[in-house]
Amino acid sequence: MKGSGAPLRWQMLRMGVSAARSSESGRTRFLALLMATVVAVLTGFAFVASAATFDGRELRGTARNPVMARHGQQPKALWTRYWDSEQGRQYSVVVVWPLTKDAPLPPGLARWPAPGEAFLSPALADRPPTEDFAHRYGKAVGRIGESGLATPGERLVYTRPSRTMLDSSYLDPIVGFGSPGPSFGDLKAIDSDRATQLDLIVLVLLGLPAAGLTVAAARMGAAGHDRRARLLAVLGASRRTRAWMDLGAAALPVVGGAVAAVVIVAPALIFNVTLPWIDYTLAAADLRRVAGSLLLALAGAVAFVLAATLLLQPSAGRKSRRTRVRAADDGLLRRLALGACPAFLALAILTGPMLGGGQRSAFGYLFAVLGVWTTLPSVIGWITARYAPRMVAAARKTGDPGRLIAARTLAARPGAVVRLVATLIIAIGVIGQTQLISTLLYNRSDDTEFVGSAEGRSMALVQAADRARPPAQFRAALPGGVHMVSLGHADVASDGSSTRRVIQAPCEDLKALHLPCSTGLIPETVPFEKLDRRLQVATYMDFGETPATVRTTAATRLDPHDIWLVVFTSDSTALDLPAVKRAARLTLSTDSVIRPLAEGTGSNTLGFQARWIPFLGTVGTLYIAVAMVFSSLAEFLRFARTLAPVTTLTGRRRIFRTTAAWSLSLPIAVAGTAGVGAYVVLAQPISGGPQGAQLSISLCGELLALTIVLAATAAAVAGLAAAGEARPWRPRAD
Repeated sequence: MKGSGAPLRWQMLRMGVSAARSSESGRTRFLALLMATVVAVLTGFAFVASAATFDGRELRGTARNPVMARHGQQPKALWTRYWDSEQGRQYSVVVVWPLTKDAPLPPGLARWPAPGEAFLSPALADRPPTEDFAHRYGKAVGRIGESGLATPGERLVYTRPSRTMLDSSYLDPIVGFGSPGPSFGDLKAIDSDRATQLDLIVLVLLGLPAAGLTVAAARMGAAGHDRRARLLAVLGASRRTRAWMDLGAAALPVVGGAVAAVVIVAPALIFNVTLPWIDYTLAAADLRRVAGSLLLALAGAVAFVLAATLLLQPSAGRKSRRTRVRAADDGLLRRLALGACPAFLALAILTGPMLGGGQRSAFGYLFAVLGVWTTLPSVIGWITARYAPRMVAAARKTGDPGRLIAARTLAARPGAVVRLVATLIIAIGVIGQTQLISTLLYNRSDDTEFVGSAEGRSMALVQAADRARPPAQFRAALPGGVHMVSLGHADVASDGSSTRRVIQAPCEDLKALHLPCSTGLIPETVPFEKLDRRLQVATYMDFGETPATVRTTAATRLDPHDIWLVVFTSDSTALDLPAVKRAARLTLSTDSVIRPLAEGTGSNTLGFQARWIPFLGTVGTLYIAVAMVFSSLAEFLRFARTLAPVTTLTGRRRIFRTTAAWSLSLPIAVAGTAGVGAYVVLAQPISGGPQGAQLSISLCGELLALTIVLAATAAAVAGLAAAGEARPWRPRAD
């Protein structure tokens, strides 16, 4: 086939469009390519949106950073900040006090708050009244505008203390806002230094499933396409000419998928969209700022799908002339899969133990995991093709025609096996890695035994600096039924360490903590292991395992520079934490730090970040589910049409069930078992210890059960489909 260039290309494009409509599995392949394009575009948009969000957070965070007054400069305002938390999630509370009439306003505020007033971000202002944000930092009089928030859903407070409380904490003199440097606020929910790690997780949980769906869609209806390609090759068409036909066959669904993806994403450029489940709000302004990058991501995703469609078509002249059953040619497959898969597995084992200890090791482990799950389907396809000749020999001895047909098919078509099992393997990989990374991050956050429990909210450690007002005023403002003791260091060495802690309170409060009330001049000493379990956990970070010297007297400041107070309930019922925090900020110190027992080491930030893992994993699993539907449907249709003439030759339909069981169910069962085995092996390098990931035995059982169900379903559906195709089948010219 030779032509004048452009007219020939146009003709081949039209032939591709026509062939896509009339070929076997044509409509199914159209939908598969459309969905693959949607998924590829959305995955590309996810990377762009992630980068844009981090950049936007940094810009707005820098804009609200205070510019400290240098020596000799006239300060315009006083400024400080401290951490507060709600349900274990930290956020910043900024204390401000203007000194001049022309003091520049913090970004997002329409005016300076008056003494005793506070401005809240919408995320805090809309919280339930039980949290008492309307009064916790003073009277809430307004909301912080979007220009002053790192993200629309950020939690942030600007408060101005009363004149009585102005000197209860240290405030730094500033001349304005807009200083470069580390930002403060709810940005700690996902630190900027975690951007690369988030991209890696998106690559594993979204990119890998998107690639699997694209491959499945590109090779759908491969048998009919390959016949057309060989016919065109006989007529003289070059590979480049045939590529124009392939492009025409894929153009309409790919363009349709791109348009559908744009329709899905367009609202996020107009409105602030809150992602479901994880309650994270994307800033439309950030996405509009990178509209050009979004267009590039769109073009790149479309090019990726088209390239996969073109490159995954085999050479038209590669048809085998062999008549004896042998394993398919596997030179490249063996070099790629059998060599790369063990190498990736070894890399995962070497880098896994250090996951979390550095960005390089995290990258190495996730890269190795991606490599294992990508190459494992090819390994299974190669092993199946290698073992098939033995199945042929065994089938000949038993005289089982269904098993013989299946064995010949597996030997001749290892690529079909790879397409069949790839989606299942990737699905197991996505689900398994989601579970592992989630437990890893969750276990690296706070004491999970107390998070979310009533006991975890039954005690809180309160810390304030030496400018704080007397603890007696704070004690008087606490709700009824709440006890309080003061803490201090004893026997402080020159390096700042202490061998003992001091606990001081009236007898009633000591008894509520199961401590002795000494009436003599000599205080009693209580070993660390005898202290209340809640007190051990709440104070471990600051006091270690030191014993306690117990004094029976009023709870006062015991250390010269810091005030340490413990408030608690005697029966481990939950404290009214909003009331405790309000009392501390309004009577003790404006920058008091209140740390509930459930936040033993500060904040369960990593546990909060971990919510992204199941979210992305669920989206990736949905991608894979779509790929499995299309891939399985294509294999069923091909299987049914191929076996339809067998009824005429054998007169029996039981052969359909036997052939389906061996050619479909067996590879699925092998793939499921291998996938679960890979999940177990990949879990070992990052498991173990209190901060390691947790291998889920129940998940292994569920995945194996799912594999059995899929294998049985595949055999039943394929057998019924083949029987249905056999009824109307008549010989025809082909």
